[in-house]
Amino acid sequence: MNRYSKAALTIFCLFICSSLYAQSSTPNPMLVEAGKRLFNSFCIYCHGFDGSGTDAPAANLSGVPTGDLSNKAYMSLLSDEEIIDRVAFGEEKFPYLQMPGWRSNLNIEKITAIVAYVRTLAVDKGPLDGRPTPTERLERFKNDPLERGKIYFLRYCSGCHGKKGDGKGWMAAKALNKPAAIGSPKIAPTLTYDSVKAYVTNIDRWDKSYMPVFSEEEILAKLPDIIAYIKTLPEQYK
Repeated sequence: MNRYSKAALTIFCLFICSSLYAQSSTPNPMLVEAGKRLFNSFCIYCHGFDGSGTDAPAANLSGVPTGDLSNKAYMSLLSDEEIIDRVAFGEEKFPYLQMPGWRSNLNIEKITAIVAYVRTLAVDKGPLDGRPTPTERLERFKNDPLERGKIYFLRYCSGCHGKKGDGKGWMAAKALNKPAAIGSPKIAPTLTYDSVKAYVTNIDRWDKSYMPVFSEEEILAKLPDIIAYIKTLPEQYK
């Protein structure tokens, strides 16, 4: 049985929470210290030393903003089990997060220690004030094609094409040829599923473009949502 299966994970978390620490009491200092060392090795590059993601070197590497682990109002809505699940599986199970899963590098004991430490980073930043809760983020991703398209666009396209589709992504200056402003009023309306599919999966276009080639397994199911979102980008040019 997969040690990260739902049942095993639930049992283990209940054991940890009851025997080592509870959110309503002081966590085990040794567990927190172990979690801090692991957090500083695996997590600070995206989430920063304080968990906020501010100024972390890889915070926007995927294009999708890094979650603020120090936001007490948001983190209080997630159980320890849910956070463990996110760390273990990452975007494989929670694609709207666009973060790697760490279960190949970290066993359940180490992930649990990280969660214990993350709980100590909580800072009262006030109510969410309309910002989506964890449940709302999931529901938007599941039910709104444009929300999915935005996440996928930020993840796969914004590094070169820019978050606004203006061709000014953080990788644009390093590109061997200038990325197209695919979100412009001239280009966005012309995009079709067939034309985009043919281009992004074409391994024979290296003499014309240095844009990465995507496998059909990786990108085709996401293309309709990505294209639908790109077609909304011309509004940002007005």
